[in-house]
Amino acid sequence: MDFDDDGVLVPPAGVTTVFVQAWGAGGGGAVGGGAITGAGGGAGGFAWCVLPVQPGTPVAVDVGAGGAGGAGAANGSPGTPTEVDNNLGGVVSAGGGGGASLLIGGSGGTGVCPGQGTVRTGADGQEGNPPPGAPGQGGRPAVDGVVQPAPPGAGEGGDGGGDTDLPGSAGGDGYVVIWW
Repeated sequence: MDFDDDGVLVPPAGVTTVFVQAWGAGGGGAVGGGAITGAGGGAGGFAWCVLPVQPGTPVAVDVGAGGAGGAGAANGSPGTPTEVDNNLGGVVSAGGGGGASLLIGGSGGTGVCPGQGTVRTGADGQEGNPPPGAPGQGGRPAVDGVVQPAPPGAGEGGDGGGDTDLPGSAGGDGYVVIWW
């Protein structure tokens, strides 16, 4: 079952463990000033976790929102985390990527598993450049999914803008896959 928006999974009878892949949202790219090109936002973190569940107890899925790109010589906003809460004290979290700050790329988000699993840090956004450099690219997600790849753009940091007339782009929203 995949989620590109918030939702709830109610485990059926007999299911006591699920496997979760979560991508945090990417940070927004910055816009430069004058001829200076902006930096890219950081990619969201990634978590691949084994999560205990109880049949009939709802598992809440909160998909992170990508950070807004900067406009008018402004910084990009950070992406928000993606979280899966089993309502039993266990929360899988994939952190959002950092927003870019003019010439400094946003940092990649991290991941947290409440037990067994693997986490990866998202890639940092590229630095912006003084003239005649190109805008910094946003960071890319740390890893593709085991069951299926995330949709295009999920968890990616936004690219930097070229000047005050070309704003930085927004980061990609998070994504979750749960199976048993």
